[in-house]
Amino acid sequence: MKVKTVFQWIFVGVVTVALCPPYIFLGYLQTGLARKGRLFRSLAKTYSKIIYAAFLVRIVHRGFEQIDPQCPYVFMANHTSIADPFAVAITLPQPFHFVFKKELARIPVFGWALLSLGQIMVDREHTEQARASLAEAISGLSGNNSILIFPEGKISRDGRLRPLKKGGFHLAIETGLPIVPVRIEGARKICPPGGSGHFHKGLISVRAFPPLMVCGKTETDIPALMEKVRVCLTIDEPG
Repeated sequence: MKVKTVFQWIFVGVVTVALCPPYIFLGYLQTGLARKGRLFRSLAKTYSKIIYAAFLVRIVHRGFEQIDPQCPYVFMANHTSIADPFAVAITLPQPFHFVFKKELARIPVFGWALLSLGQIMVDREHTEQARASLAEAISGLSGNNSILIFPEGKISRDGRLRPLKKGGFHLAIETGLPIVPVRIEGARKICPPGGSGHFHKGLISVRAFPPLMVCGKTETDIPALMEKVRVCLTIDEPG
């Protein structure tokens, strides 16, 4: 691992330790999931802006004028790098609840923040259990609190869109929340998967597509919804 990379992750650790504990404390004091979501959005946006400013990463976004900031949605984004969540956190206009794999909860301080601030932990190895966790978590949502999910389930190593999982689509239909596809481009160049974890300076583009309405849809409509999302999230030239 290069010296610069080591210093980058030391910086991330310092920011994490300095920024997260007050939010963790406030998160455990809050009883409402919606309030926890607003706290998490504040933390995630501030945390991500500090990290990206330090690493000289710029964000450009478009399409969010089609999104009503007062309404809740299920945001679905492609996933090619660990840099993706930072980019989305900066651009989403709503408080959101991030669907994350249980392994992240084991990370000291960072994982504690996810748990205390109402983010949604799932065990991807047990599909039915994961769906139950999602259903239980969203029962407490209100206002414009939204869901953020990476429907591929894991990072794409070659930049090409992996097969989408159905969990988020079931969630959208059960709640009636519109699906907003979000395409992230450039994150893989900023922090390539499978590498040392080094962040390079550069530009990430985040594009929101028009919401896909799900009212009146049933399980039989999921394949068609998945295809529409797949088209939106596919990057023509992965890089």
